[in-house]
Amino acid sequence: MSNTPFSKIATLKVKNGTYKKDGVEKNRYNEVGVLLSSPHGSQLIISLHATATSEQKYIYIANDKGVHLRLEREDSEEELGEDVVPVDGEVPF
Repeated sequence: MSNTPFSKIATLKVKNGTYKKDGVEKNRYNEVGVLLSSPHGSQLIISLHATATSEQKYIYIANDKGVHLRLEREDSEEELGEDVVPVDGEVPF
């Protein structure tokens, strides 16, 4: 990956079954990766824990033209995503 200090902002899970708890059917999930963000939310990357080749892979998320994400953290009043960094078609890792 690049030198940008990415941080985890979400967990990616897939439903892999169900179970019963107190007579209620619940879904069972397996973690398959994480969503990473640059400090101001201008770059998002999915990190998959394992793939068909058993290697960790990264997926760069490119916003569609005219779409600007604004991320906020609950522990901060600072809005993230104001200073969008142009990628110019290059994946940052």
